[in-house]
Amino acid sequence: MRCWAEIDLASLERNLNRIRSALPKQMKYVSVVKADAYGHGIHPTAARLMQSGVDLFAVANVKEAIDIREMGSGWPILILGPLLEEEDQALIDYDLIASLSNHSELERFANLALNAGTSVKIHLKVDTGMGRMGAWWEEAPTLLGQVMQTSGLDLQGILTHFPDPSNHAFTREQRARFLEVIQPALEKYPDLLIHADNSSSLRSIDKASPFNAVRIGLLQFGVAPPKDSLLADLEVEPVLSFHSKLALIKELPA
Repeated sequence: MRCWAEIDLASLERNLNRIRSALPKQMKYVSVVKADAYGHGIHPTAARLMQSGVDLFAVANVKEAIDIREMGSGWPILILGPLLEEEDQALIDYDLIASLSNHSELERFANLALNAGTSVKIHLKVDTGMGRMGAWWEEAPTLLGQVMQTSGLDLQGILTHFPDPSNHAFTREQRARFLEVIQPALEKYPDLLIHADNSSSLRSIDKASPFNAVRIGLLQFGVAPPKDSLLADLEVEPVLSFHSKLALIKELPA
């Protein structure tokens, strides 16, 4: 080959260990490997991440989730994006976790659980101001109450997304909205996975706060977060490198 890309799985594992060491022991590591692990190849990277001990995988869609599940059981896999109705059965067949955003999905997943004679695992997604997926924060308490009262739904976590971590005022407002929404669930579900931060938005870790997980995506592949991130000083290594062989050198007049 004249040109090629190399994926250094040893660097990936070293990055993961450094990130782990920077996080408190009680903080869960949610490994985001959407889009074919950001182009690094889902099968080799997920296999190494499994060996290195991530707590949970997060992907964009059902296809990505199935790719990981077929590699082995035992790792929770969260689908961050919405499911098409014809994809719902995969939640049962492949033991996947759905992100729930609205009442329609609640009804679908509850019916799925009833028909399958089991429960459907979910994380409730709260839209705290991004305007993308999730129950709008003013309406989310009602949906959360319905989730807590609906049989067949196994609420395992609640999440939101901070789209602009460099806007500290907006992110603080989002965090306050999120904490207000989740408060009723914390008393009933002490083991809930509460996650809002990724490596870009993580500023500090307060042991008294309910946040007990962080989503790590590009950082594990060697892409450093902004300078004001708590993890900005980590010496991560690029996992991907490009190479080419020199074929011709030519001298030309000025």
